[in-house]
Amino acid sequence: MEKYKLTVAFCATNETKALYDAYSKIREYDFADEYVFVLSETATDGCVKTVNCICDDSDCRYVFQKAPGLGNAIREAIVEAKGSHIIIWPADDGMDTKSFPEMVRLSKENPEKIVSVSRWLEKNGFDGYGALRKAVNFVSQKLFAFIYKSSLTDFTNPTQIAPIKFYKRINWQGQGWDLIPELIFKPLKSGCEFIEVPCKNFSRKEGKSNSSFFKLAPYYLIILKIYFMPVDEIIKEE
Repeated sequence: MEKYKLTVAFCATNETKALYDAYSKIREYDFADEYVFVLSETATDGCVKTVNCICDDSDCRYVFQKAPGLGNAIREAIVEAKGSHIIIWPADDGMDTKSFPEMVRLSKENPEKIVSVSRWLEKNGFDGYGALRKAVNFVSQKLFAFIYKSSLTDFTNPTQIAPIKFYKRINWQGQGWDLIPELIFKPLKSGCEFIEVPCKNFSRKEGKSNSSFFKLAPYYLIILKIYFMPVDEIIKEE
């Protein structure tokens, strides 16, 4: 069996202190074998300077993405990863890293599965969410669980450790934020098993959030489209 090696990737555009904090917290656990930073072509000087400072460490490196958009940055991270497994950790320090050790433990014990976070399994897991936004999220989760006949509780946060070979076999299509639902629903549709770990979401500390309801509404169409996709359109032939 291939030796377990974990790549932690960050996709960054304008994050500085938040990015450094996110990296430092993950780094403290010393579970990763490499850290990869994928920088937007429009990355701010402060962001690039922060990454240069971080990458003084020998097991850190960075690349500039070849095409614009978050989806292309994530796809670039998947290509760049040298580990057996990968996790794209939020560059805005938006997830509680206290869940990271349990994610790694479960991933090592179940290397063929995807280990994902769930804000609904964590008490007060939705920091910064208003009552309406949280209610919409709750109803959405129940709807997705019904449609996909899944026991997952959080279908809308793709912070997950996945086998890199499996990721590389998926036919990713999204180039921007439209890749986010693909990260969960394409593996789910193709039969990959998930394990959820409770994790708290934090309000964004830097930059402006792009996850308004009206911006995310088209994702529902993407999710339904994936549902009707034949598996052989999702998984590439080896």
